[in-house]
Parts: sequence; C-alpha cells; structure tokens
Amino acid sequence: MVGRTTYDFDGESALVTGSTSGIGRGIARALAAADANVVVNSRTESDVEATAAELDELGSGTVVGITADLLESDDIERLVEGTIDAFGTIDLLVNNAAVWPMEESMLDADLDDWDTTMDVNVRAQFYTAKLVAQHMIDEGVEGSIVNVTSQTADRRTGPRGIYGISNSAVNGLTWRMAGELAEEGIRMNAVSTDLTETRQVRLEARVAGEDTGQSEQEVLDEWASNLPLGRLGQPEDLADAVLYLASDRADYVVGAILRVAGGGNLQ
Repeated sequence: MVGRTTYDFDGESALVTGSTSGIGRGIARALAAADANVVVNSRTESDVEATAAELDELGSGTVVGITADLLESDDIERLVEGTIDAFGTIDLLVNNAAVWPMEESMLDADLDDWDTTMDVNVRAQFYTAKLVAQHMIDEGVEGSIVNVTSQTADRRTGPRGIYGISNSAVNGLTWRMAGELAEEGIRMNAVSTDLTETRQVRLEARVAGEDTGQSEQEVLDEWASNLPLGRLGQPEDLADAVLYLASDRADYVVGAILRVAGGGNLQ
C-alpha cells in the first residue's frame, strides 16, 4: 500500500445505528478507537450494553448504548434525542441499521417482507437523517451523514431482490438529500458494500452449503475467490471508508456513493 492515514475524532460525537454486530459494530469500534464519543444502537438491550462497555475502553471518548427499534418512529426520535442528551450535539450520523430478507425470488416474497425491509432500510434512514439534519441546522453544526448501502442496488437481476430495491432507494435518498443539506454545510454520502464477512453473510453461506454439500467456510472461500481482490470484505474496510467520508479529508465530497466492494462493483 502507498501512504498511511490516521484519524482523530476527539471531541466529535457520532450516532451509529445497528451497531452491535457486523459492519455497524466495526464502524462504531473505529470511531471509538479514534477518540470519538459514540452512541451504539440495536433492538436488544443486552447487546447494546455489552457493546457499549467493550468499545468504551478503546479511546478517550465516551461510548453510550441506546436501545431502539428503527421500525418505530417514536424509537427513532428517542434515539436521536438520547444522543443529543448524552453528548450535546451530533456531529456524525451513520445510517447502518438494515434487514436482509432471504427470499429466493421476488415471486416468493410477500408484502410483510416488503414492508419490513422498506421501513427499516429506507424509511428509518430517511427519518433519522431528517431529525439529525434538523438538529445540525438548528445548532449550526456542519456535520456529516453517511448512509450504508449495497452493490445489490446496482444489479438488475439475481437474488436479494427486495433488499436490492431498498438499497436502490437508499442511493436515491443520498443523492436527493445531499444537495439540500450541502446548502446548510452538511455533507451526506454513502458507502456501498458487497460481500462482507458478517453474521448475516455467514448465515447465507451456511444455507447455501446445505444445498451443495459444502461447509460454511468452503462457501465463503468460494465467494471470496470470485471477487477481483480474492477476499471478502471486513467490517474494518467499511469503517475506514466511513471515517474518510466523515473527516476533513473529504470536505469537498458530497452525494457520493463510495464503493467498498473488492472489485465486486465491477461484476
């Protein structure tokens, strides 16, 4: 690699939704290690408490856990208000919380799959961003909002149909909202993932292996070999992208979809 980068988020406050496992946890961990104050979130109180306690040991900032179900508007409001109460301001929002229905085809999906996926993956991202952006405008915070999306948004065929449609909407939300927010000094961007080694991807590999007679790890290795870089993404890869987009190194970057996909975005 060429060059080395370190990040300093000392004194900055971040809210990372869906951050007790996988990509969200990796992002929250990187921010905490860079000395940010961080709110971690999920629906499960025990996971929130354990994650906050662990990450609080990493840097000079404070890590707080707030339990909230992003299917519920009242919970989203309470999450944003709780973050402001904890730290005074929100400088960074990372919209990471998402669900991933396992339907084999669009014809197998039902309206409940559709409604839940759109509510968590799109509606909650919009409403959380709206509330945080209004707070930033009211308080004169020239902050950053980073949405987490996926390469499924760009693919016109294949599995994960409803999930892909929800991410197409997240991309559209990023483009549409970024222009308005930029006029207020707030930068909205997104990071787009491909196959990242998380609990959800391991579950899908396990299910796929049951059909082919392969182990979970054999399926993961096969998927990795099909990517141009020859490996699966890690939560740390996405965290690096978020820290870049939230930092002063990206202060002229607005409405971008940064593809962190090991070349999977080229396929």
